[in-house]
Amino acid sequence: MTLRHAVLAVPLWLVASCGPGDPPVPAPPTPAHAGSLVGEVIESVNAQIQAIERDPGSGAARKQLGLLYLANGAPAEAAEAFRQSLMLDAEDPQTWCFHATALEQINELDAAIESIAVAQDLDPERAPLYWRPGFWLLEAGRPEEALPHFESAAAIESRAGRPAPDGAAHRIGRGRCLLELDRPGEAVPILEELQTMVDHYYASYLLGQAYRRVGRGDEAAPVRASGAIDPPSYPDPWMDAVSASGRGLDARLAWIEQLLEARRLDEAARALVEARKRWPEDVNLLNRLAELHRSRGNTTAWVRTLKQAVRIDPSHASSQHNLSIALQRQGEVSQAMNHAHLAVTANPSFTPAWLQLGRLLVIANRLNQDNTNSPPEAVHAALEPLDRAFELGVEGPREHLMYGHLLMRAQRLDDAIRVLSRLTDQPDGDPRAWAILSDAHAAKGEHRSALQTAINGLNRFPNHPDLMRIADRYRRASGGAPGQP
Repeated sequence: MTLRHAVLAVPLWLVASCGPGDPPVPAPPTPAHAGSLVGEVIESVNAQIQAIERDPGSGAARKQLGLLYLANGAPAEAAEAFRQSLMLDAEDPQTWCFHATALEQINELDAAIESIAVAQDLDPERAPLYWRPGFWLLEAGRPEEALPHFESAAAIESRAGRPAPDGAAHRIGRGRCLLELDRPGEAVPILEELQTMVDHYYASYLLGQAYRRVGRGDEAAPVRASGAIDPPSYPDPWMDAVSASGRGLDARLAWIEQLLEARRLDEAARALVEARKRWPEDVNLLNRLAELHRSRGNTTAWVRTLKQAVRIDPSHASSQHNLSIALQRQGEVSQAMNHAHLAVTANPSFTPAWLQLGRLLVIANRLNQDNTNSPPEAVHAALEPLDRAFELGVEGPREHLMYGHLLMRAQRLDDAIRVLSRLTDQPDGDPRAWAILSDAHAAKGEHRSALQTAINGLNRFPNHPDLMRIADRYRRASGGAPGQP
């Protein structure tokens, strides 16, 4: 059968559900449950149905209706709308992909695989059309069927001759399939390659699982003690159409954040204008608008927009925190401090605000300038908000380094060693962590540990001046080579 015939065979199956005497394409689907879609969502759906009624032969109009349903939690209606679109235009691979996605969400997995296979025939070099159904099958407990899909995606990347932006997807998928098929030895090199491409806990977790399964558990990176280990996201530009079709404030905010993170600033600006027509004084939208101004380098508009947000809702912790950062950037440290205090007052569990307050105290007291003559009370004052932040949970290594340094200066040496030791376990650690940790050991009188820490740091960062200084100090004191603790 030719490709053309294979593609045209499926619409006949799609049309088969129409009964005798029915119009060639049924009426567009309406929500199956009254009241399940509300607010802006139902307004957009009704407007799109009216557009279809004005132009019933438009496959694009029914496709847009399907996107509205898919993006707003009505996959059954989405599947029907996409089916109708395909009856009018059977050669749009994107619609086949969306149709398959909707089918998978209503647990029609085999039909979804059939539908996305048509998209693969129409656009055979598009990798997401392979790794996406691979994950569907994998999550359904069918790794032997999933593996060929991931291998097809890998072959596409290989033919392109360069790493693909979504290359982590097929590597993670292949690694997981091979582990579930009890072939960990084959998974190891794939996951080792993945580790060189992405810095993500999930990649380390999978590689650790593979190492343990082949008897190399000592090489596995330590797994985080708490929190879910979720996979990374994989870029697929086709899915932007789904995100852009989300309606309601939360969906609009999520799409704007996605555009800002991708630095698609003009699109973010248009999305903000559209959303603010409906919610002109929503403080979350104002915060995204402020972020747009910051990204464009307009500091004045950044501050002005955040001041508007805090006037509307003074108890909104994120607005107060973001305004504190913006004022700090303008050099207004005392005003920034005031808004950081307002942020933690508004939400005592808001970790970023406690961190910001600690940073501002470090700056105000010049503790960031290695001022060893700073009064102890200044160090303790900066540690108070930082202690609170770290009790709540902080991920960033830079913050850990600052915290560890202040703990050492406050003579809280056991705490400093605990915090800094975690940094020296990281594959991309900062050499200053080894230097400060060595000084903390020395302050406790643990000179062997202090010297060994400096040597370990030099093995990672040869000729680093702070580490060389520490090692040389011990070499002179012992009259021997620094390599002899």
